[in-house]
Amino acid sequence: MRIFEMILILVNLISLFLSFKKQSKVVWLLVTGVNLSVFFFHVVFEGVRYQMAFSYLFVILLVAYTLIKTNKRFFEARFPKVLKIIVISLSLIFLAATSYLAYALPVFTLPKPTGSYNVGIKYIRLVDDKRKDPFLNKSTQKRELMTKVYYPAKKDDSKAFDPYFHHSTQLIKALTDNYHLPEIAFDQLKLVQTNSKEDLQLSDKQKSYPIILFSHGAGTTMEVETSQCEDLASHGYIVVAIDHTYLSAGSVFPDKFISPKEITTQFNMGDITTIFSQIMADDDKFVIKKLGEMNEGKMNSNFKGKLNLNKIGVIGHSLGGSAAYNLAINDSRVKAAINLDGTVFTTPKNFKHMAPFLMIANDKVQVQTIENKTTMMPKFESLSNEDKKIMLSSYGSKEAYDKAYEKMQQEIIGLNKVLKASGNLFTIIGSDHMKFTDIGLWIGDSYLRDLINITGKTDPAKCLEITKAVTLAFFDQHLKGKTTDSLDLLVKKDPLLKKVDLK
Repeated sequence: MRIFEMILILVNLISLFLSFKKQSKVVWLLVTGVNLSVFFFHVVFEGVRYQMAFSYLFVILLVAYTLIKTNKRFFEARFPKVLKIIVISLSLIFLAATSYLAYALPVFTLPKPTGSYNVGIKYIRLVDDKRKDPFLNKSTQKRELMTKVYYPAKKDDSKAFDPYFHHSTQLIKALTDNYHLPEIAFDQLKLVQTNSKEDLQLSDKQKSYPIILFSHGAGTTMEVETSQCEDLASHGYIVVAIDHTYLSAGSVFPDKFISPKEITTQFNMGDITTIFSQIMADDDKFVIKKLGEMNEGKMNSNFKGKLNLNKIGVIGHSLGGSAAYNLAINDSRVKAAINLDGTVFTTPKNFKHMAPFLMIANDKVQVQTIENKTTMMPKFESLSNEDKKIMLSSYGSKEAYDKAYEKMQQEIIGLNKVLKASGNLFTIIGSDHMKFTDIGLWIGDSYLRDLINITGKTDPAKCLEITKAVTLAFFDQHLKGKTTDSLDLLVKKDPLLKKVDLK
């Protein structure tokens, strides 16, 4: 809860308890004035939100009550004791409810970047003229992407910090819909501020900066990776967060909003995740190409000559992590890659020639599948009769299902070999899939997080802190040539971070 929210609820409660005894007109006027003053400061400096609705209603009713009680005709009037008890009891219940809502769905503070640079951001629209959009069947529409570039910037106190989600209520509602929650459930996100400012001047402390591409998970958005992107940029990286159109909850372009509901292509359900992962990887390759054009001055941008294209890293969460793994295997331009808890959909032919690779996996299920080299896809024979019918409908035949199962088995075996050779498999005790993003910060109550399947005992902010530290150490090692033992130092420093030794 924010400071004026806490003060407002506190003065609400004090006002309520003053009603147990008869008070003078002056007291009621003073109490009402304090409530109105705190409410005013809350609205001006913090902004209203529906979670505080009962507190707002209390202030309105208190003003009405005070106007009545200070009137000579009503000052001596006595309310029936039963009515008084009912009103006070209901008020306590409603104030308790609003306190819980304000705590459970907070206007949280994004973690401060740990580096020395200020962070600038720039939204850039990119169109791939050589590729038709694979999600639009029988359409000549070219593939277009929105990217958000975070970069080391010069300080400028005249500009305000950018709002979280860049003022897009449509995108917030789209994400809420993915969790099957009421439309206004995460309405408070529009009140959160980032630690970055739009269109700042690029810092000139370095001749050029290494590049990191960041891909989100399916059904989320590049905006939920804000805290990690800001942190990397504050340490001297130019981070390009990519919104993979139709694979995100929604894509915000300057002139339109694109929803996954607009997809017209009918994909083979048996191969759908493999196809989507490859589309993400193709998006990343296209963005790398456009970064080259920016660096050469062929595209109008502030990054001409400032992009170190010999030092490119990629990172992704979930499906985005599988794309990062794909690039580590197949794109020699990539010099380091990180997979944040993503299932993979490709098998390296010769993993000795792939880029340095690291994976952070949740300890709920992901680490176990890698250790045991087992897939999350069950064998056909172990399915119930009802599930067999569903799978046959999706895959077409038992043979096709068995082929997909064998493919996934080879992929997990390949991932196990890669991580065994690199020694770069890490987990965080008490972590969960969404705790590697900002999403874990959206909900302050662990029971409510459990309801939308964000589990694990470790606080989301702590998971994010450890994830950022590991990510930074790995990229510093491979893109900046810094000390090679920093990852081991992190493990020694934090008992929640575990390095997994594969047998």
